[in-house]
Amino acid sequence: MEPIRLELPTGWAMGPVNAYLFTQPEIILVDAGLKTADCWTALVDGLAAQGVAVGDIARVVITHPHVDHYGLAGRIVAESDATVWIFEAGAPWLSATGGMWAARHAYYRDTFLPRLGLPPATAEMTLAGLRGLASLADPVPDERVVTFHPGGRLQMGGQAWDIHHAPGHAGTQTIFHQPETRRLLSADMLLAVTPTPVIEHPPPGQSRRSPSLPLFLDSLDRVEALDVAMVYPGHGRPFGDPRRVINRQRERIRSRKAECLALIRAGRTTVPDLLDGMYAHQPPESRLAGLWMLVGYLDLLLSEGLIEEGMIEGVY
Repeated sequence: MEPIRLELPTGWAMGPVNAYLFTQPEIILVDAGLKTADCWTALVDGLAAQGVAVGDIARVVITHPHVDHYGLAGRIVAESDATVWIFEAGAPWLSATGGMWAARHAYYRDTFLPRLGLPPATAEMTLAGLRGLASLADPVPDERVVTFHPGGRLQMGGQAWDIHHAPGHAGTQTIFHQPETRRLLSADMLLAVTPTPVIEHPPPGQSRRSPSLPLFLDSLDRVEALDVAMVYPGHGRPFGDPRRVINRQRERIRSRKAECLALIRAGRTTVPDLLDGMYAHQPPESRLAGLWMLVGYLDLLLSEGLIEEGMIEGVY
């Protein structure tokens, strides 16, 4: 069967997030929206329009552990017998979500933001944004979490979907490809607009690894190699011709990376200066996504040998 798209409101500029429903042979929901009253109401109403109640859900499959995709999973399992399925590497975000958010907040507060030299007010707004995100999801009991691995398959809608790891936007993001029908549940890997490469906290005692935007471009190459006729994205309407979207994303990244390099060559050599130069159209309190993108462009420029990285008094 074709995935049934349920639009769930986020209240963010990016618009609604999609959940996808399969009603046969069992009720499966792919992704679960934010923990907000509006999102819950939209989910209940969307299910009801398909003759389904929350209590009927057998499985919730999470593409990646960002709050707009797993935020309501805890409430769903509290009101049903559902299990929640996720890539094993992302499972701690379900069962220990509070601790994971605390670790990310500490990394940003103590390591990541200070090294960027952001003004204190900007850094505090960024931390406040993280605290706000942490409030939008509840934990899922360990005994209700089931893990899977890339390279395996999930049965959904009476068909077997291949599981692919697609890091970049999220380090543990997975996408699901159904080769016979040439359908792709792309999560936030493939959207009409370029997804932000979220900066994730490393394991304790380690520095940031695997820069996100270079990983995203590698994942784009792997997605392009799949035989896909229809894409069901994490945000926005389903679309065909995925290569057109992939090429547009590559071109957008190439263009913005060139803008970043031009600003550096013009004398804007610190992260705060570059952030102001590239995201002056956004108010400071809305620049977290811009900061993630900027760090991604810098990672690309570093990997290509076009810039060098240095620190002055502990600040890049």
